[in-house]
Amino acid sequence: MKWLLKYTLLIAAALILKCASAQKLEIQSPLSKNGRTIFYTKTNIDTLIRLGNYYLNRPGEAKKDLDSALHYAQRANTASISINYKQGKGQSMLLQSKVLREAGNKDAAFVTANAVRNYATKAQLPKLLADAYMSLADFYSSENDDLAVRISYTEKAIPLYHLTGHVLDQAKALKMLGDYYHLQANNAKALILVEQSLSLFKSVGYKDLQGVYDLLGYLNARLGNDVQALKYGLLAVSTAEARSDTSMQLCTIYNRVAITYNGLKKYNEAFNYYQKALNVALLYKDKEAIQQIRFNQIILLMSMHKTKQSLNYLQSIVSHYPPGNNTRWRITALSLFATIHMDLNHMTESRRYVDSLIYYFPEFGKEFGYAPFVNQPIIKFYYKTGQFKKAYKYLVANDSMARARNNLTTIATNELMWSKIDSANGSYANALSHYQLYKAASDSLKNIDNKKQIMGLQYQFDIDNKNRDILVLKQKAQLQQNRIDNEMNVRNAVLGGLVLLMALSGLIYSRYNVKNKSNKLLTLQQIEINRQNSTLLKLVDEKEWLLKEIHHRVKNNLQIVISLLNTQSAYLENEDALEAIKNSQHRMQAMSLIHQKLYQSNDLGTIDMAVYIRELVEYLSENFSREKRIAVKMDIAAIRLAVSQAVPLGLILNEAISNAIKYAFVNRLTGQIDICLKQISDEKHLLCIADDGIGLPPDFNADNLESLGMSLMRGLTEQLDGEFTLKNDTGVKVCIVFEAMKFNNLEK
Repeated sequence: MKWLLKYTLLIAAALILKCASAQKLEIQSPLSKNGRTIFYTKTNIDTLIRLGNYYLNRPGEAKKDLDSALHYAQRANTASISINYKQGKGQSMLLQSKVLREAGNKDAAFVTANAVRNYATKAQLPKLLADAYMSLADFYSSENDDLAVRISYTEKAIPLYHLTGHVLDQAKALKMLGDYYHLQANNAKALILVEQSLSLFKSVGYKDLQGVYDLLGYLNARLGNDVQALKYGLLAVSTAEARSDTSMQLCTIYNRVAITYNGLKKYNEAFNYYQKALNVALLYKDKEAIQQIRFNQIILLMSMHKTKQSLNYLQSIVSHYPPGNNTRWRITALSLFATIHMDLNHMTESRRYVDSLIYYFPEFGKEFGYAPFVNQPIIKFYYKTGQFKKAYKYLVANDSMARARNNLTTIATNELMWSKIDSANGSYANALSHYQLYKAASDSLKNIDNKKQIMGLQYQFDIDNKNRDILVLKQKAQLQQNRIDNEMNVRNAVLGGLVLLMALSGLIYSRYNVKNKSNKLLTLQQIEINRQNSTLLKLVDEKEWLLKEIHHRVKNNLQIVISLLNTQSAYLENEDALEAIKNSQHRMQAMSLIHQKLYQSNDLGTIDMAVYIRELVEYLSENFSREKRIAVKMDIAAIRLAVSQAVPLGLILNEAISNAIKYAFVNRLTGQIDICLKQISDEKHLLCIADDGIGLPPDFNADNLESLGMSLMRGLTEQLDGEFTLKNDTGVKVCIVFEAMKFNNLEK
């Protein structure tokens, strides 16, 4: 029980100190919970919001996590309203919106997010408004008109983050915006935005840049900048591996580097990175990623002219992972089957796949992401079967899509087929024109300088990897050598020790008899000392027990007197007499609390004034009228006082607080009492009790000792050898300056 009491007191003291320090810095507001008053500050509210976000973002979709997140959001919202903390109110509402959306109640979540936007606009809170825009953007998909709305909200948030100096949030929003423009196939603008985000990430020392590097590599690849694509792709790989990133993001990084290598006709490197990507996808059992990577592997096999192997692999994939209702996988599979069968000259088999693609053309033939897979097999089929005029419709659609998005790879492929079809159709001038366009696009993709730079990048990347491997091997070799050296040193030390032991054994034996006699004498002396110590400890324990018993009995006797006075008051009808008895009860309770603290504590000589004053205030608050909401604000330093000083100080507190509660707030339902106890110099301490009530009457004479309370406070101050002052300004303020007994001031 002792350890439990001590632990409880330590926690109480820590909470009091935290509240005292918070009172100096932040606004507080009391809220009632289960009969207790809880004070909230801005820091408390921010902590509640962080807890809510923690439970919201925990892995999985457990209902208890969402319930916890909503609970903290609601508490933060109530507390924010009570102290008029606008930022806290808005962030707690935003957290509630996220919880509702995660729970599937998207309509209510959207309404709440909109309310946050309106509130932030009205309250002129730019950071909150930016967060609200980003949250609203998440309610829209990444396709067509929804994507445009996402872009609009994100573009509104970015300047607000810049205005408020939230650089990391601004960087994340820029990266998202770049990703959105990439989905719109505006890769040039996307590249500029992501490069800006990279610069901001670096400016704040952000380390997890693998996702940014990966997106930069992908965008450069789409724009035909193979050198930059490979550079950023390899940076993404090295950064992810250095940061021990094993998430699905690593799968995306490996997959995109493989695509880049495939475009550069570096098939071995492409195969290795596809395999790495597939291993990560299999680890997470992500069927969509597995399907995508295996389709990419088939495209790699086709690039390597392994046509039959491509067909077998494709048939196996479709058998194990049928596309079902997934339009993207269905179109991809149809496109690959059609192309492979045409490469094998199986025109009858390819015809049925081409017919399916023609069916999809009206809806997907001009849509980014689908158009090359729909159009190119159709164009190739009409070319191989001599139906040249039918091919032009699809050539035009493919060309307009590719040029709108500056997709050099698709442009080059399309212009070459157009040249062949025009030549076969007898339009030689047009054929030459399209061939020249093909060469221009092809040369942009395959210039010699790029190849040299790519080889340099690959060489540097390989060197870096080898250097890391060599460094690891050197470290292992050094550890092994250190282990061998340590073993040799231990062996030599053991041999030396044995020799020294043999040399000293004779000397030790010769001294043995002398020391043996000395040890026997010392043993007898130690036994006597231990016996005396045991006796002294028993005496000390008995003394402590007796002191505790005395304090316990004094406390019990005081409680009996309080009870007797309470019984007596039941037979009295005179209001003055009843008031006198109640005042006496309060004074005795003030003394009783001191004796209670002493017998409950291991320190029988001093009182922890912070704990004592708080309990005394709670007692007095409970024994007066609850109709008035009187807040008590305490600023109590960690001071311990001797019993001889704690008792008069407690009685002074009792008188001052009782008078304030009874007389300071006449005709008022609310008020505040401030209690301060602190050290003002090496030897002096200050106790002040102040209220914001009506103050003393104009004709009040502080020197009139007819008032028992005033006489008692002055007399007790003299007992403390202190100075008593009474001020009547915006209420009454009683101050006592006294000198603490030095040998009892145990502040740490």
